[in-house]
Amino acid sequence: MSAMGSPVDWRFDGILTAQIRRMDRAQRHQAVFFALRRLQAPLTDITMPEEWGVDPTALAVLLRQGAAQLNGEPDDAFQQALDRFSEAPLFESEFDPQLAENFQLEAISGWMLASEALGEMSEAQTDAIVVRTRELADYLDMYLHDTLTVVPGEEERERYLGNVAEPLRAYNVGYFATRNLEVEGRCHEAILTAVDGTDLLASVTGRDLLALCDNYSRELVAVLSAFPRD
Repeated sequence: MSAMGSPVDWRFDGILTAQIRRMDRAQRHQAVFFALRRLQAPLTDITMPEEWGVDPTALAVLLRQGAAQLNGEPDDAFQQALDRFSEAPLFESEFDPQLAENFQLEAISGWMLASEALGEMSEAQTDAIVVRTRELADYLDMYLHDTLTVVPGEEERERYLGNVAEPLRAYNVGYFATRNLEVEGRCHEAILTAVDGTDLLASVTGRDLLALCDNYSRELVAVLSAFPRD
């Protein structure tokens, strides 16, 4: 807790921002990738509305190319994959998204922001994507708090919050926001301590981080899938 006893600002906390400030462009690109990886399962494991017209193959290529080059430099193959994906009717129409679809749209928007940032990948651009993932986690916590729907796993989520240590407890947020911050912190620490020139994703540490992000992402899907869709 802060000196005044109020929760720490989890959106723009100085400690979290300082981690991104210490990163170079390639490291910030890695941080962005891990943030988007934590939103990936809603894209791949939840069926998108048919009227969106999203080609699953185009999505798979986009995600594969998005992980292929994480140095913050322009990436023609990734841009071509995004251009192909963006041909879907989704980008030409207005929709009223439901809960899971909000996560899908925000994840897609995050990849578009990542593409726009390549070649610069500034602190502000990196923050915008990382904070987006934090906000979606908090949004789901608020939704869970207000819903009458019985969502499996409540006892496990409460147990996690009851045992979480400082400084995560100081943020005073729900399960998904806290868990996302925990995984984010581990990703950023590994990025900052990796030996220069090493391929983090190809290392044991990198594979462990991918597993952490994927486990979190699957937890999102498990909860999102508990809510009926029209």
